[in-house]
Amino acid sequence: MGAADRHHAQDQAPGGPRERRGAAQRPPTCVFWPRRKTDPGEQARGPSLRAAGHLAEGVKKKILSGWRRVRLRLEEKENDGRRGAAPHPARALVPDRKEARRRGGKAPVLLKKIQAELLPDHPGNLQLSCQFAEIHEDSTIRWTKDSESIAQVQRRAGDNSTVSLAIVQASPKDQGLYYCCLNNSFGKATAEFNLTAQVLQELSSCPDVKRCEEIEFSQLLFREDFLRDSYFGAHVRGRIATEARHFGEGVHRKAFRSRVLHGLPPVFQPGHACVLKVHNAVAYGTRSNDELVQRNYKLAAQECYVQNTARHYAQIYAAEAQPLEGFGEVPEIIPIFLIHRPENNIPYATVEEELIGEFVKYSMRDGKEINFLRRDSEAGQKCCTFQHWVYQKTGGCLLVTDMQGVGMKLTDVGIATLAKGYKGFKGNCSMSFIDQFKALHQCNKYCKMLGLKSLQSHSQKQKKPSCGVGKAEAASRKPALGNPSEKKP
Repeated sequence: MGAADRHHAQDQAPGGPRERRGAAQRPPTCVFWPRRKTDPGEQARGPSLRAAGHLAEGVKKKILSGWRRVRLRLEEKENDGRRGAAPHPARALVPDRKEARRRGGKAPVLLKKIQAELLPDHPGNLQLSCQFAEIHEDSTIRWTKDSESIAQVQRRAGDNSTVSLAIVQASPKDQGLYYCCLNNSFGKATAEFNLTAQVLQELSSCPDVKRCEEIEFSQLLFREDFLRDSYFGAHVRGRIATEARHFGEGVHRKAFRSRVLHGLPPVFQPGHACVLKVHNAVAYGTRSNDELVQRNYKLAAQECYVQNTARHYAQIYAAEAQPLEGFGEVPEIIPIFLIHRPENNIPYATVEEELIGEFVKYSMRDGKEINFLRRDSEAGQKCCTFQHWVYQKTGGCLLVTDMQGVGMKLTDVGIATLAKGYKGFKGNCSMSFIDQFKALHQCNKYCKMLGLKSLQSHSQKQKKPSCGVGKAEAASRKPALGNPSEKKP
């Protein structure tokens, strides 16, 4: 008789496990252990053994209760995620694949590899497209170029439409290895494409001539509460001629030289030279191209909000600084405007006056010193003072960054705010720049003229000598007094 037969016979025999459970009518989940015989020694030690048994039973209950608490927390986190609560950053980066498999879902799959094609009706604009399937929950789509993230969009569950990345006026700088990754808790799917010179060769026939196009021009206007209440004014129609090739390229945008042909008064007169800027890469992907236009508008409008808000702060700063004796000229942040080009498939862009001269970066977004012009030049020192003034005026909640331009005229600035923002306004730079600026900034004579408080004094006051150090030794360790602007970072 085999082992299985013996177990079966034992279960069917009188007094077997099945009969005992049925006779006692106990629930099937209960397990009863047979009573163990005790020897005389154990009877003599009865009280101590019973105490040890109670202790072991208590430890067992604690372990079980601890496991129940862990399981309850995991279930609460899962329920919060389903309700739309923000997950823990670590869990957001590493989806729970085991839990997803337990729910019986499938990982997303790549349906069509990335293909490159020119956007219609506008030579020079390139589109990378691919398609995923088996998208059973809301997912994140991330585009990277040479391992650097360049764009990110969200994808609804069940939306298997094409995913696209638009590259404005593709150039040799856009060559590289592109990845598109769709990721959710069930898994991820990835597509790759190597954008080479051969792929871009067909764009080389685009002549370096100016194209004329009709535009609609809008100016961002502020009410009294400029951080919360701003709006785009009435559309002004005009006509501009833009060079086909861009002359400048940053991390996020490309710059094209343009000239106003007619319209756009009183900001730009006919013949006025200006610069048109468009975001390099715009990620989108639904069943139509409406999302491309919407994201294109959102990016261009954000640039207007950020720079024009910084410009408004600069105007308040100038009103306080210019009356001071010996302060002199104050840096000016030039305005930028939103334009709509109806005939372009990436229709929204920004336009601003062209700054003629040597373009200098007085400060990077992280506040680090990058050249002597920031520390030694008048414009560089006044830019640092302006940053300090904004930081103090907003209670350390907002900082204007990326101070750069020609002479005292600045453009392409950024704004960093704390995570919760400042009075409803959120910047476009990491809040870590605020802490780095506070640690690196050294006041100059213009900071003193405005009566700004040193950002270093507070941290220095917290550093007191230890009890074992004598007063004379502690005094010798104090930094020498002098002009903070002369110290190197």
